[in-house]
Amino acid sequence: MIEKLDKLSPSPLYIQLAEIIEGAINDGIYPQGSKIPSEQQLMKTYGISRITVRQTMDHLISKGKIIRKQGIGTFVTKEVITQTIVDFIDFYPSLLSKFDNLEAKILEYENVLPNAEEKKILQLSDGEVILNYIRQFYIKKTVIGICQACIPFDIAKHWSKEEFSEKNSIRLIQESAGVKLKDSHVTIRSVIAKPKIAEHLKISKGGPVLELRRTTYSINQRPVEYTIFNFRGDLYELNTKIAVGDSSMLQLSER
Repeated sequence: MIEKLDKLSPSPLYIQLAEIIEGAINDGIYPQGSKIPSEQQLMKTYGISRITVRQTMDHLISKGKIIRKQGIGTFVTKEVITQTIVDFIDFYPSLLSKFDNLEAKILEYENVLPNAEEKKILQLSDGEVILNYIRQFYIKKTVIGICQACIPFDIAKHWSKEEFSEKNSIRLIQESAGVKLKDSHVTIRSVIAKPKIAEHLKISKGGPVLELRRTTYSINQRPVEYTIFNFRGDLYELNTKIAVGDSSMLQLSER
């Protein structure tokens, strides 16, 4: 991160230092939630006064880039990712289109026999195989969520893993497999992270997670994909719009 300050520049030293630190945050040198150097370290590194360092900190705090925790230190703020959803079938494309810097990585992609839950939801017969995959989403090297899903093999066989890495599953189901979609059933709830989920999200076991389960149906009412999205509860929120008086739009249930 070390860059020299130009003491002959008309730009104040605290602004120059703030730009250096902000650049390091944007480049992922200081990830969200990480601790930045102390006042003493910055004073020594850049040969500036405590007043200048504090002006820098106050400037970055006012911009929402950092937060000061009394007696602990100064940390990079955790940006909350807000997504507005209109169509839950197009959830993944909406996620991609909203964030230019969103990246996705395939962690698992294999044809397997379904477990009991997957077999029941997808209405499969004994011996039928599914495509099981996991995608990981991250922004600026910070993981925000994962998607675990399964698709009947007779549908998934119409595309390759290479095609899957370039297109979302809903698009492939419609374009490559030729399946016309009707609707999806969605359940959203707050859960605690199980070990495997925590590992993929890079959080502590038992941390807060927003879980969205979606079953997508064809026009013939066949379930064609069962998806579980898990997002970090401290970094992600979901917004939607519900018409007043439309009781069919939302159902609340107690667990």
